[in-house]
Amino acid sequence: MPQLLRKAGLDLAASHAYVVADIGKADFWAPAIQSFLRLLPKAGAMTDDAVRAWTDAMVRRSEEGIFFGASNYYSFVAARRQ
Repeated sequence: MPQLLRKAGLDLAASHAYVVADIGKADFWAPAIQSFLRLLPKAGAMTDDAVRAWTDAMVRRSEEGIFFGASNYYSFVAARRQ
């Protein structure tokens, strides 16, 4: 991203990085898992049966306390070069 900002004529003023992780139970990820039931087949990434089996497995892992899901998030503050 810093390279892209520079190419766009911007200077990086600040950045923030953080990870959202559910370990054991799917709290943050629970709504996303349910949304995958519609999104993945519609995108052609999985069949209805495959996504149902996958989401059922994720819900079961959460109920059993063995779920893991994580995502990195980044934010950038940039200013136009003077």
